Amino acid sequence: MAFDLENFLKSLQEAINYLPVTIKLTVVTFVFSLIIGSVIAIIRNYNIPLLSEFFAFFVTVYNGLPLMVALVIYNLLYMNYYSRIASFFHISKAISDISPIYVGYFALIMSSSCIYSETIRGALKSIDKLQYEAGYSIGLNKFQTLRRIIIPQLIPVALPGLTNNLVGTIKGSNLVSAIGILEVMGGAITPCAISYSYLEGYLAAAVVYWGFSAALEFLIKRGEHYGTRYRRSLA
Repeated sequence: MAFDLENFLKSLQEAINYLPVTIKLTVVTFVFSLIIGSVIAIIRNYNIPLLSEFFAFFVTVYNGLPLMVALVIYNLLYMNYYSRIASFFHISKAISDISPIYVGYFALIMSSSCIYSETIRGALKSIDKLQYEAGYSIGLNKFQTLRRIIIPQLIPVALPGLTNNLVGTIKGSNLVSAIGILEVMGGAITPCAISYSYLEGYLAAAVVYWGFSAALEFLIKRGEHYGTRYRRSLA
């Protein structure tokens, strides 16, 4: 199979055109997953009755569900039950008018929240218990201790793991093409339908994913550098 530079450049252009969709999927998923994952990690770290046991079970079970399987299940449920729900609540929009990207968001956030929660919980475990006791000894409550003492030390510890999680989210975002969402991967292989040569399309998608991931990793490592320096100043 000969490599065609012209087809590669066309696929690369299309992949770049759909990069904003991938960025949006990644950013929205990261923000919501980080918030939800942090809440789950804090609940489990403080061993809050019932909730701690529930989330421990939920995270263990959900981590065993492949993202592709979750996407297909949620999309089928959405397609099957949206009309009934819309009728019950008297919603006039047809199912075809609602973008499937919301199903993609839901699936990505559910999966990523479980992964992020484990990363943050591990970072919480790395903080010495004396740090908590020091906060309590000067009159801070649990929330104030967490916000003023624990989180500033938690960030540099959690950043390497969160960086890997974020890159995983970027790579996982291409699976939403299974439910009809065009992003970098879908855009890159669109011109290949004319040439019937998909090598250039997949290579173009790989280049764009690599560039996006490398840029994010660079920015996060800069933040990690400053966070580590701040933590050393506390020691």
